[in-house]
Amino acid sequence: MLKRRLRNLIALNLALAGGVAALWFANPVHAQPEANTPALGRGRGEYLTIGSTVPGSNASLVQILDVSNQELITLKWDQGRRAYVVSGYRNLGGDRNQNGER
Repeated sequence: MLKRRLRNLIALNLALAGGVAALWFANPVHAQPEANTPALGRGRGEYLTIGSTVPGSNASLVQILDVSNQELITLKWDQGRRAYVVSGYRNLGGDRNQNGER
C-alpha cells in the first residue's frame, strides 16, 4: 500500500513538472519587445525624481517626471498608511497643446 502510494505521488509530481516545463517552453516571455516587433502600449520612459516638502507642513512629496511621455505625477507620504499616495497627475503634452486657456 505504501509503495503504491509513493509510486502514485512520484508519477503525479513528474506529470506536474512536465506540465510546467511544457508551458514554460510553449509561451516564451520577453522583458523588452523584440527588434522586429513594434512596441505595444506605453513607450519606455526617462524619469526624473524630485523630492520636496509642502511649505508650512512636514509632509514629504516626491514628484516623478516622465520626460519621454511628458507626464508628471506627485506622490505624498502618508504616515498612517506608511505608503505613498498619489496626490496629483498632469499630462504635460496635453497642457502644451492648449491654446493659452486655463
